[in-house]
Amino acid sequence: MIDFVAPRSKRGSRAIFMAVAVALSTVLAACGTSTTDAKSDGDAWTYVDARGQQISLDKIPERIVATADTAPVLLEYGVVPVGIIGFSRLDESTLNAFDFSGIAHVSETDTDISAEKLLAVDPDLVIDIWSSYNGGNFGSIWGDDIARVEEVAPIAGVKITDGAQAALDSFSSLVQGIGGTDTSPFYAAKREELSALGDRVRELATSRTNISVAYVIPLESSLDYAVPGWTPLGSILETMGVEFAKLDSEDGFWASASWEEPGVFPADLLLIPPTWSAAPELNSPTFTRLPAVVSGQVASVELRTGYSLTGITEQMRRFADVYEKSGKVT
Repeated sequence: MIDFVAPRSKRGSRAIFMAVAVALSTVLAACGTSTTDAKSDGDAWTYVDARGQQISLDKIPERIVATADTAPVLLEYGVVPVGIIGFSRLDESTLNAFDFSGIAHVSETDTDISAEKLLAVDPDLVIDIWSSYNGGNFGSIWGDDIARVEEVAPIAGVKITDGAQAALDSFSSLVQGIGGTDTSPFYAAKREELSALGDRVRELATSRTNISVAYVIPLESSLDYAVPGWTPLGSILETMGVEFAKLDSEDGFWASASWEEPGVFPADLLLIPPTWSAAPELNSPTFTRLPAVVSGQVASVELRTGYSLTGITEQMRRFADVYEKSGKVT
């Protein structure tokens, strides 16, 4: 099991995910689509990662260390990493779908990466997500840790800010290039489940055109609202007809409201990421007076998940369950 721990800082420290809205049909079509990023020639293996850096190995990598964001994707394709770095946004019930037994914890968070533990699992390759936000950054490997990790094994960054199609293609290319497959019964079952959920949400959205939704992270000094289009699940929900609160965002990713004005972006249904579901700021009198909170229309749903079909499916189901019961309160 991946330990579930709080992130190290505010929402901006996590890599910013997908930037363009996509239909669920596009997501499903992308699953299993392979591109030519990863190549093998005999025993040699090359991969051009999100930074444009070419990784060249004498053989196809077999011993993979994945970050907690990428490990579920590998497991769905049938690739079992030897180690995991960082924390997962997914909560325990979602992670229970995966068997993490025998996989070493190279770090329990993304701030205590152990060179000794990394050396002990002897990796051929480390896989992390990579974002172009704020000049470019990995999802779990930061600062001096980048050089420290790359002294042991190269890091393959999968870019996640060129849209859902490109991100899913990149994951497919990389993981299938190291022996993964999209033909497993587990993978097929998740595709079918996700398709059925998509039909359910589209039907619900036709009768809830007056209900607005917002994804909110409660911080010490403000409430941060995510622009849904750059989040994997949010972008899918938008194309299904789900209405999100109109935000005033300068960077196209986030909009902030101080605790003196928490209702500046009114919404009938508030989504809180599971990693913040126990945040003390949720008990603030200004937050608890919001109409959605007063009406009990607050749910623990992570819009930023989306690299694994399991993650998308679980969070979409949670959204659909609360969305179905929600009414107009603003």
